[in-house]
Amino acid sequence: ISQRTNKQQQTTTINMLLRQGHQQPRTLLLVVWIWLSTAALCTAWTVNRRTVIKSAAATATIGLLQVGENDQNNPNVAVAATEPLLYTPAPTMMMQDKTVLITGGNTGLGLESAKRLAAAGARVIVTTRTAAKGVQAVADIQDYLQTRQGVKKNNVSAVTLDLCDLQQVQTAAAEIVKQGITIDVLLNNAGVMALPERQLTVDGYERTFQTNHLGHFVFTAKLLPALQPDARIINVSSEGYQFAAPGLQPDNLNAERQYGPWSSYGQSKLANILFTQELQRRATAAGKSYTVVSLHPGAVATDLGRYLVGEEKWNRIKHQGMTWSEKLVLIPLSKLTKTVPEGANTQIYLASANIHQIQGGLFYEDMKPHAVQAFAQDPQAAQ
Repeated sequence: ISQRTNKQQQTTTINMLLRQGHQQPRTLLLVVWIWLSTAALCTAWTVNRRTVIKSAAATATIGLLQVGENDQNNPNVAVAATEPLLYTPAPTMMMQDKTVLITGGNTGLGLESAKRLAAAGARVIVTTRTAAKGVQAVADIQDYLQTRQGVKKNNVSAVTLDLCDLQQVQTAAAEIVKQGITIDVLLNNAGVMALPERQLTVDGYERTFQTNHLGHFVFTAKLLPALQPDARIINVSSEGYQFAAPGLQPDNLNAERQYGPWSSYGQSKLANILFTQELQRRATAAGKSYTVVSLHPGAVATDLGRYLVGEEKWNRIKHQGMTWSEKLVLIPLSKLTKTVPEGANTQIYLASANIHQIQGGLFYEDMKPHAVQAFAQDPQAAQ
């Protein structure tokens, strides 16, 4: 698609495709829509694979399409020839003997963060929704450590945590406190994205909001006795908070009045940012030395995409590869996204960099403070 492509050519092509594609109308319409979106993107930027998509709408579009890219062994998936630029904590310096607790540590950004922080010398505890997933996550991290030259197997363990069950969240936190574990870094990483339909948890709350915010809020509150005096609390948010414009809707947090996949996702990610600001304010007022930050990892290929395309299709793409129409769209657009290792950079940086380089209460992107919209700085909403 070139900048010279005009509206008449596009219309002619679309009509031809629609005439020929009566057997796969839904797929074809999706391809056409994405083709036009790609044309707009390509005329706006000449980009490489490390370009950060700043627009929340663009991030959402890319996130929708990034299914299966992180399966490096899949021959149908384009893999960049160059190694990504990764932030690697220095062993024996910042992370040695530190304890890092990561929610959702068995997949995607959480697992990647666990691997690299463990390789830097940290004691890593990952939470997973089931005990079986915890066993697998620990094995994956230990296998990774074995492949790193000069790195020994570290102290890695797992805790079962279902953020959609607040009673279980409190029980898990209480058990950690009871064991006398002290936490240096709490990385609230787990999340879901844009569930097609409104779902309620066992507690009666909208699933996106409880998973992304409410569950982590309760978990963090119950873990306060276990936090070190200078602990870091890192909340993985997203530029997708902008879907919550013009601001938090306290009267519709449970999506009873209206549910939209992206608006509900935006509300939960906006809540992450506001929670970060208010927790930092209260900690400082109480004389605590906590550093509380939120972040946007970027448009990243992770398992969050399964909520956008459905479990069945997601698993089919991961294990069997893409159809021709999916490859037509996904391979070019993969150049606009980050890999999982790249996407984990910012949260790993915030967990391990010199504390004097990090300012509490702020929103980070690409390892730097990043401004947020005015409605994401509302002190009343944060309270």
